[in-house]
Amino acid sequence: MAAVEALSSSDVTKVGIIVIVALVLIGALLSIVITAIVGRIIVLVVVVALGILVWQQRGHVQDKINSHKCDLNATFFGIHLDAPDSVKAACRNHT
Repeated sequence: MAAVEALSSSDVTKVGIIVIVALVLIGALLSIVITAIVGRIIVLVVVVALGILVWQQRGHVQDKINSHKCDLNATFFGIHLDAPDSVKAACRNHT
């Protein structure tokens, strides 16, 4: 049978220091990875929200112009839009 050696106090200190350093390094790496993932998720949510808002505004303008009344008083993000002369002429001919 092989003899089992016990850890001495200096060995326990070395193991403790190695484990602490390893945990700090793992924590730092996880922090960097998680921060990058959270940052990407935040950017994705903002871009999708802005895309939905722009699409909704575009639909609002399109609905006003394509309505049977040919309403050319449309706003895009609160900015009044002036229809081109060709659209105004088409609306006059349509109504």
